[in-house]
Amino acid sequence: MKNLLLILLAFLLVTEYAEAQVLRFRASANSSIFIKEPGEPEVSHPMKETLSHKGSADFTPELNLGASIEIMAPVTTDFELGVEFDYTNLSGYTETAPLHNFFLSRYNPLPDNYKYPDETLIYNTNIFNILGTARFYIFPVYEDVIFFTKLHGGIAFVGTDFTFQDPQYSVGYEVGVLYSQGTKSNEDPKDPAFTGGGGLGLTYRLSDALDIYFDGTISVTHSDVVNGVPNYDYLVYQGEETIQRTTGWAITSQVSLGIIFTTIPNRKLKSNNYTRTRQFHKSIF
Repeated sequence: MKNLLLILLAFLLVTEYAEAQVLRFRASANSSIFIKEPGEPEVSHPMKETLSHKGSADFTPELNLGASIEIMAPVTTDFELGVEFDYTNLSGYTETAPLHNFFLSRYNPLPDNYKYPDETLIYNTNIFNILGTARFYIFPVYEDVIFFTKLHGGIAFVGTDFTFQDPQYSVGYEVGVLYSQGTKSNEDPKDPAFTGGGGLGLTYRLSDALDIYFDGTISVTHSDVVNGVPNYDYLVYQGEETIQRTTGWAITSQVSLGIIFTTIPNRKLKSNNYTRTRQFHKSIF
């Protein structure tokens, strides 16, 4: 009963706030790609180049669709804050993978006589982001077009599958997937990680209530499995070789296209509350 009363109170407060303020609601489709893991993501085996299969190469990214929704509240005519819920889908393939330390680790499910495969491998990563956002509206290009810069930061929940492109190899080697975290392939939860970044974008005004939205962003995420392959350091301690799990960062890019709906506040409560887009049209709500 107490929880229901708290929820009701929160709803009433949000409703009262919405009547007095301009709120902007965004819904967008997005597409993202994995760019790289900066620096040295793992201490490689000293013979990596020699032991790697001929013609081995890193993953080639593939384009996939994701989605995001956001609630934004203008603070001034040039600045607004928001909360964004983003679903990102990343994937890629390599016809011949380089010698990742994962293949040398005891967590590699392949048989001992075939630890390093030369078949085409793929990864599929799903990330659910909860982000705080900030936008600075820079300048209007035309009467209805305004550029902005965007900053975002929050928590990413990362799930990934790393496996063979052709399922017959998974069946033949009886491995299912080579590695999995936070997907239907295992029972482990998604990996929580810090994420943040920024970018540029623009809005195109259709009416007082509707804008077309576009942005491009770069993000860094503190996770070593965004590209599907967990990182391990190859170490030699007191003359003995060891493989030790490590973490790192991943850089991704994303483009988003969507629409913004702006609520019209209660004129009796707030007659001077308007957004940057409307400043140039003298539309005071």
